[in-house]
Amino acid sequence: MSLVIAAVGFGFASAAVLCLAALGFTLQAGITNVVNLAYGTNLTVGAFGALVGETVFHLDIWLAMLLGALIMGFVSVFLNRAVIDPFIRRGTRHFQMMLVTFALSIVLEYVVVLIWGENFYSYTGVPSGVLNIGPMSFTSSQLLIMGIAALLLLVMHTMLRYTKLGKALRAMADDKELARGCGVNVSRMTDITWFLSGALAGLAGVSLAMTTSSFSEILGSNYLLVVVAAAVLGGAGEPYGAMLGGLIVGVVTEVSTVWIPNEYSDVIALALLVVFCLFRPEGIISGRVQRSEEL
Repeated sequence: MSLVIAAVGFGFASAAVLCLAALGFTLQAGITNVVNLAYGTNLTVGAFGALVGETVFHLDIWLAMLLGALIMGFVSVFLNRAVIDPFIRRGTRHFQMMLVTFALSIVLEYVVVLIWGENFYSYTGVPSGVLNIGPMSFTSSQLLIMGIAALLLLVMHTMLRYTKLGKALRAMADDKELARGCGVNVSRMTDITWFLSGALAGLAGVSLAMTTSSFSEILGSNYLLVVVAAAVLGGAGEPYGAMLGGLIVGVVTEVSTVWIPNEYSDVIALALLVVFCLFRPEGIISGRVQRSEEL
């Protein structure tokens, strides 16, 4: 029983990272209706952006995390304007857009390899102390990441629910053309969406790199399926669903390691996804992502 409780603690730490990543993924999908398969590589770019902050600019790891998030946010906006949006304007269908983002993921990964090579890296300023909370043990960095994740989720909730920006983003998610007719600057809101999604990916990438001790160019691409599983499980396109899905997947996958080898934990996330797709395909919270009759 003590092993299960300890695993639940690790699950909360994993869920914090996963909630950030799944929220960014589903925010982008729900508002722009683009399923971005390059999102996993976005986590990698954010992690290496923080590495630049720590090694080149000698920033504290938490300031380096912020730098990584900002870098990925602006890179995300640039990629949308330079690559994604031109295809959308040409009327590219959803399936072809998925292929475009998949190709973009490969390109980004090789750009990372070109700059940093196929090596493993780690941050030097990560707090290493261990704190016991009841039967659960957490490192200082895990507790701080959990705190950052909780704060950001609260900020995102407040922004989406109670601000004009949030109302504009929700209007776009419901009907982009109607929102445009009501005076919403769709182009600006799209840029903001891609920036927020990229920044959340950057934060999640740095957090993931901190919790895995070392990372390489495949950090985010190996994590993408788990992120998608959490987002779809919670409800595709639903920010609150992404938070809930991330919590469920994070805890369940960690608890499963009590009985199965750790390297198979991701299989549990995919198994959850399959089960929910069979019995509740809309997810825990009904999603907003539009379904096109013509792929």
